[in-house]
Amino acid sequence: MKTFIALILAVMAFSSVYPQDTTRSFPQVIDLVLRDFPNNLRHITGDLVLAQGETENYASTVALPESENCFITHYHSTQDTTVSWQARMLVTDDFGKADHAYQELYRKLQQCYIQLMDGTIIYLKGTWSPAKESAPFTASTLKLSIDDQRYKGVKVELELVYELAQWGVTINIFSRETDDQARTVFREP
Repeated sequence: MKTFIALILAVMAFSSVYPQDTTRSFPQVIDLVLRDFPNNLRHITGDLVLAQGETENYASTVALPESENCFITHYHSTQDTTVSWQARMLVTDDFGKADHAYQELYRKLQQCYIQLMDGTIIYLKGTWSPAKESAPFTASTLKLSIDDQRYKGVKVELELVYELAQWGVTINIFSRETDDQARTVFREP
């Protein structure tokens, strides 16, 4: 957990150095990120910000309106190369303010979709988990309701986390599996 917090602080420090496009609307940014997942987010990956062990963090060239920072993490897996996109939306010591932002962002995410090349529109569908001040971590997860293999396992997770005496609200879009999940079991005939 300490390394994760150090990583977040380092990315926040470096993110102000790299310009991000904030001219797009909330749904447009989510659409861009989701559409680029089959390409491992190559089209929206900016400059390297921090390389550390099993991960490399890059600036995202697109950012959600009102986000504090957005970045892309490349993970080094033994079986495949995976990525995630993260938007830090709010940090506050006020649980009520954080909970309100968490609820509003979930509502916004429910209105997001991607439009496929054939014109089909696919909305994000998910499960709402209400936040409690007594719980240090709450997450609601949404997925694309589509059978397309390019988007298999892609999840949008909205998190409300208590860390370092503050509440943080973050949107994560990822498809990363653990090495154990990705590993193919070899069986002799």
